[in-house]
Amino acid sequence: MEFPLLCGRFTADETEHLIGQFVKVKTEFHRKKIELVAHSENEIRHSEKRIKELEEKMNDVIELIKSGGYKHVAINARLIFEFCPDNHNV
Repeated sequence: MEFPLLCGRFTADETEHLIGQFVKVKTEFHRKKIELVAHSENEIRHSEKRIKELEEKMNDVIELIKSGGYKHVAINARLIFEFCPDNHNV
């Protein structure tokens, strides 16, 4: 199943704001996972690594927009859901 989450043309400021909000939500997800769910050192390291990657990519995109002097950015973001049988965790 495909879910078109964000499709459109946005100003550079709007783009920076949208990216920031998406990264904020995802990093909060990982922080909560570390606090409440992570039971192993590997899970904690994975979440910490993913937070760092998200923040770095966000900064890369923002820097590219600013250094290129772009006034508008087209964003096409979609979620693709692949449903897994419950027995894969057994």
